[in-house]
Amino acid sequence: MLRGMIEGNAPCNVVIGIAGDRWVATVLSFLAMALATVGGFTNISIDRVFVMPSEKDEPVDWPIVPRLVDLSPIEYRVLRLICNGYGLAREIAKGYTSKFNEPISLPAVERTLVKLRVKGLINGKRSGRALVYEATELGRLVACS
Repeated sequence: MLRGMIEGNAPCNVVIGIAGDRWVATVLSFLAMALATVGGFTNISIDRVFVMPSEKDEPVDWPIVPRLVDLSPIEYRVLRLICNGYGLAREIAKGYTSKFNEPISLPAVERTLVKLRVKGLINGKRSGRALVYEATELGRLVACS
């Protein structure tokens, strides 16, 4: 929900302050990593992430917001299409061309799907002779709104 709200206001610069119990800190940490991973594709820049150790202490800046995964623009777009219900490679190729106004070949989509599987962002399930792709938990965190 937070990521969707931030992306809805893109382009923007974001400062994330993390304070509170461990659950809240964990959620905000994953938000920071997700935004750092896809921020370049959604016009979001993470300016600062800091942690408040306690109410009396000064904020502690994170020196680097780690990325969850490195994605190319094509990988990110294909993952977004999978999140939007495109499951077959042929559907993804057609959807890519219509949504992004850029042609992409079926072999290029299949190579991208292999890369996304290796990175743990999607799974493929057999349906007859075809593979139907769906986002993993990590894939949903990175690209699904």
